[in-house]
Amino acid sequence: MDFLSCWFDGLVRGLESLDAPSRTLLLRECGQACARSYTAQVFRESWAQAGGDIRRLLVELASRFPASTYTLVDDDIVEVRYDACGCDLVQAGWVTSPVLCECSAHNLQANFEAALGISVTVTLKTSRLRGGEACLFEVRLPR
Repeated sequence: MDFLSCWFDGLVRGLESLDAPSRTLLLRECGQACARSYTAQVFRESWAQAGGDIRRLLVELASRFPASTYTLVDDDIVEVRYDACGCDLVQAGWVTSPVLCECSAHNLQANFEAALGISVTVTLKTSRLRGGEACLFEVRLPR
């Protein structure tokens, strides 16, 4: 095994041994850092392009992230589906544990909050690493 594979294997074992609040604290920071590195800016640009219209935002996001689907299922609920995992660590094969999927939920929350300027709640419904055919999230917007 190369260094990064070994290192990430140790990281995942450590993550899996943490209690849920500690794991959430760490993965929230990781998800927010990931958002700052690229995706939050794309969400902000898409929101500006959409002119403040949530439906147009979702269309714009789908065009920017072609392996994703964004569906407004209710006035305050957006369903987000990733047909392929967007995590660089998973794509590189360094992480295969479903524990990391919580990071993706925090990343999606940070992205929507950066674009909309409001607090949202994101729930991970299923993921490819958890045996699902896709990664599925529910984003709740404030009423």
